[in-house]
Amino acid sequence: MSLSMRGEPSCEETFSFYGRLDLCLRGPAAFAAEVAEYFWPQVRPAVPDPGAIMIEVLVGGMTTRALAALPRRPVPLYRSPDGAIPDWNDGIGYTAPWGVDQLIVNPHTGSQIVVTGRHMRVLNPRLDLGIRDAIRVIKQLVTTTLEAEGAVVMHAAAFALDGGAVALVGGKGAGKTTTVLAAVASGATLISNDRLYAWPSGSQTTVVGWTDPIRVIGAAPEAPKRVIPLIQYAHGDRRQVIEQPLPLAAVVVPDVHPGPCRLACVELDDASGDAALRAEVLPQRVRWLGLEPDPRPPAASPTAPRYLRLSYAYQDAHLAATTLRAKLRDPR
Repeated sequence: MSLSMRGEPSCEETFSFYGRLDLCLRGPAAFAAEVAEYFWPQVRPAVPDPGAIMIEVLVGGMTTRALAALPRRPVPLYRSPDGAIPDWNDGIGYTAPWGVDQLIVNPHTGSQIVVTGRHMRVLNPRLDLGIRDAIRVIKQLVTTTLEAEGAVVMHAAAFALDGGAVALVGGKGAGKTTTVLAAVASGATLISNDRLYAWPSGSQTTVVGWTDPIRVIGAAPEAPKRVIPLIQYAHGDRRQVIEQPLPLAAVVVPDVHPGPCRLACVELDDASGDAALRAEVLPQRVRWLGLEPDPRPPAASPTAPRYLRLSYAYQDAHLAATTLRAKLRDPR
């Protein structure tokens, strides 16, 4: 395989993700630094393991002419229910040259992902794009590892209160992040602001937070969101974020209005609550790398012992969070 490469200082580090998956990362120091920041607090340095999957970021790649000479086929990389990730939903698979197991190209970023055994190289003439796609590959491996344990991914925000997790579910713009950050400002502890890994088992569901950045609304709901890495939001203090799994104690369906609205926090019946929760379960990841473990169907659907609807005006977020906490602590 003919590659055009540009020399970059390289280092090698091994990290453990969620205490379940060890990966060896090789490439410019910026690669390891961005991974450590992006996956904080669920990433830690680990002892090097010769058997670990290696992900290497290199500046360069095969020429367009070399790729054009290879047979190609479409490859689905990710199922996005709302189509919100256009540069990562589809890829192109090439019949790889001798000695290569997989050659996948992201046509939107130009990254070439070359898999040989347990060694994966992400090639791109632009280092920033190569690192971005390498992080997506790591998310792919982390998620499929947890799915192999029976986990599902939920589109939900969550905070911890009194030893249990409270999940906020709903579509885009419903007010999940606004509500969870208001709850944190009122004394709760953040778990996640966008996604959760959940393990349903019988009548109980256990959840752990996803590490995506916080997307904070500006001075008004219609203002552009600011993207803040979780490590910056928590000022690098692990005590500000719950890392360990917690039982799902309640599910809240927020209904945040940009204008005046009467504040109300009411119980939902189990059927309505279960439906709202199941609607936010995302499809399992497409397995396209050839290194992902086989999925294991979850034993049951996620469920919670309690469901509520919280309606309020955007400017009343702090009062709504205080009302919600009091309601959650009030036995029915």
